[in-house]
Amino acid sequence: EGLQRTDWDWLIYPEGLYDLLMRIKKDYPNYNKIYITENGMGYKDEFEDGIIMDKARIDYIKVYLEAISDAIADGVNVKGYFLWSLMDLFSWSNGYNKRYGLFYVDFETQKRYPKESAYWYKTVSETKVII
Repeated sequence: EGLQRTDWDWLIYPEGLYDLLMRIKKDYPNYNKIYITENGMGYKDEFEDGIIMDKARIDYIKVYLEAISDAIADGVNVKGYFLWSLMDLFSWSNGYNKRYGLFYVDFETQKRYPKESAYWYKTVSETKVII
């Protein structure tokens, strides 16, 4: 109780990722390296005049990147991090109802629009600084 949740009622708990990374380090001391794949969140993006402000997605990614950074500082060999997903997509469980990507897809025209999170993540990727 008291934990943040996404628009789709998923828990936001970056401490769990940190704990898991530390457990792998402890329980499997001979592991080679770790890649984090498909980390992200569904969000009710609002598309207004080609602009999509998705600060909640930025906040979500930021706390998970910080947890990974903490684990690296504590000796975990994390070699890669991949967002889920680059673009909004079809989901087998909910069709097109949830938005996941850094780029908004107009499913009628197939035109793509970068969200606020795309610009933020580009800066983080280039500078390697979580802002």
